[in-house]
Amino acid sequence: MNKPQVNVDYFYHRPVYHVVGLLAYESQIPALIEELRTAGVDAASVKILCGERGAAILDEHGEHHGLRGRIVRAFQRVGYDETILSNYAEGLEKGELLLYVPTPPPGRYRIAAMLQRHQAHHVGYFGPGTFEQFPFLEQT
Repeated sequence: MNKPQVNVDYFYHRPVYHVVGLLAYESQIPALIEELRTAGVDAASVKILCGERGAAILDEHGEHHGLRGRIVRAFQRVGYDETILSNYAEGLEKGELLLYVPTPPPGRYRIAAMLQRHQAHHVGYFGPGTFEQFPFLEQT
């Protein structure tokens, strides 16, 4: 059975065609991954960042990924990416898990809703040159 990739060091400029969100508790991962599998998502394609190592991989300021990383993050601080990066870095610092789920554009709402059903927050979708934030859905 395939498992998500945890703290694999891949420096994203922007994770295009991914639904991304923060999850407060690791205990929520098995049920979420099972729901994603049922929806046809290959669990091995899901990336999870967590802890200090995850924060270094996200690398809010680019300091762990050389000159290229610093330049990319410097440009991102000029636009809305700064807020997005800051939210995800703050979540990692608080012990939350950052999930990246590869998703073609037509499936983004369905996958975002799945993450939210498992209490993910700051859920958004990275398209080419865009970021779509999904409002938190109250659980009933």
